[in-house]
Amino acid sequence: MKKTIPVFILGTGRCGTLQMAKLLQGIPSIEVHHEYLFENILKTASLFRMGAVGFNEVIHVLKNNHESAIYYSLANYWVDSSNALPWIVGPLFQLFPNAKFIHLLRDGRKVVSSFYHKFSDKMYDNFSVEVVQQWLNSGKRTVEPPSEKKYWRPFPVENEQYFREFGKFNQFQRLSYYWVDCNMRIHNSLLSVPSEQKLTFKLEDLIIDPNVLAKFLNVFNVSYDEKYMDILKKPVNVAAPKDFLLTEQERFEFNQIAGTAMDLFGYGDKEEYQVAY
Repeated sequence: MKKTIPVFILGTGRCGTLQMAKLLQGIPSIEVHHEYLFENILKTASLFRMGAVGFNEVIHVLKNNHESAIYYSLANYWVDSSNALPWIVGPLFQLFPNAKFIHLLRDGRKVVSSFYHKFSDKMYDNFSVEVVQQWLNSGKRTVEPPSEKKYWRPFPVENEQYFREFGKFNQFQRLSYYWVDCNMRIHNSLLSVPSEQKLTFKLEDLIIDPNVLAKFLNVFNVSYDEKYMDILKKPVNVAAPKDFLLTEQERFEFNQIAGTAMDLFGYGDKEEYQVAY
């Protein structure tokens, strides 16, 4: 059977993971998925991030899901472009030592604003946060929350920054925390992956610079063509075709939580850009 190479595109969501999947669809040598078996993986990854399940349990879930799919794939590359994976890079790399990893970044102000204004019912709403926190605090003795994605996003755990403050955060602050935690988990986890098996791209560069897009396509041994840039320039998964710039209060709250990470990833000295639909 053909030896298929897994490629995991890791991001926060609202950062281009769906655009990357759309870009790769239709290329015969690639089997691409956007958020493969998403809710099951997201729940497991979130619980692993919070220490509620162990490494071996994650491996078991991945064996029953990703490993089987990759084993039976007839493509040269099997891709999962997903925001469920950032917290389980370690288990993924152990299970798939030949895998390639792509860290897909987008300016945190745009990611957080997009979630806050367009998908507020799916990310850190007060009810879902309270339900999961109460279940975890009970030692998992109460009824387990359902697998719907709105429930399963990580919280800081004891002895971590924002552990005590998180319960008092508003939804915008929780989303700011999420952008930081997600990207820092990817960044730190990839330190253990050989340099030839990992790359980092910014969505802002991919959609305007043919050289950057060519480097991305080269991961899959695909040559650059203008048609791929045309695909990237078409907005996808736009719940409301409107751009929401941060208010002064939102900028303050975001910078308090995400300022250091914004500097690390090269966004701190840049003005917030506006998206034209």
